[in-house]
Amino acid sequence: MSPFQRAMRQVLLCASLLATASVAGAGPAFTTEAALRSQFEAEGLTPYPAPYSGTLEFSALASKFDSGHGHGYRNELKLQSSLRRGVTTTREHFAAHVTPTLPAGAKTIIAQYHGEGLDTLVKVYVQDTDDAKLTDGQADNGVFDVVVRLLGTDGKEVSAALGTLRSGDSLDLDIRFADGAAQVTVSTAAQGRQQTALVPIHDNGRNIYLKFGDYLQALDPATQTHTTQSAKWDAYYRLHHIDKTLLRFSDVQFERE
Repeated sequence: MSPFQRAMRQVLLCASLLATASVAGAGPAFTTEAALRSQFEAEGLTPYPAPYSGTLEFSALASKFDSGHGHGYRNELKLQSSLRRGVTTTREHFAAHVTPTLPAGAKTIIAQYHGEGLDTLVKVYVQDTDDAKLTDGQADNGVFDVVVRLLGTDGKEVSAALGTLRSGDSLDLDIRFADGAAQVTVSTAAQGRQQTALVPIHDNGRNIYLKFGDYLQALDPATQTHTTQSAKWDAYYRLHHIDKTLLRFSDVQFERE
């Protein structure tokens, strides 16, 4: 595919997104409930309020869905298996206005591209944890870093700090995945619009899929290591006073070729 063809594909994808998901006559564009239900399945409680007007609500702690893979409870939508494609043939755009309501010290994944198996190719975190490489990088102070990690073709993660916010503040999230590469853009009130590089993504030959919602991270509280035991997640949340979460995704837009 030539650079011109690739550019035109992105233009047409964006135009299609805006044309196919809108409220007639007023308001911002969003993907309809019928379109989302036909493409995504829920893990945990249904995120669709009634009536639906482009906003989804997720809570890992209210849902307490355990996928069996560890890392904590989740409440997410994930692309149905019949619609999944490989890294080089996936061409998708996802965008939303995301409002996390989280206690200090919490860490959650709000969106990710997952390989069938255990590979995670793109991850977007909202976290209030220690990490000197981030914009704030201080734990338990109520300032959440927005962090993106992308798995490059060399099998190494590329990390980017894309702003900060407090509980109840919002960020604009935009993820584009096409022609074997991904790019994430985040806008916050504190730091404005920030964007990762366009990163070619590791391809192990398996199909991949988008997930988004609230994947609330937890560890074994005694060893601070990965565990698949939900009782230890509960103990971790209690130790860190993580007792309630809500992730609200407004103006949700999803389109694929």
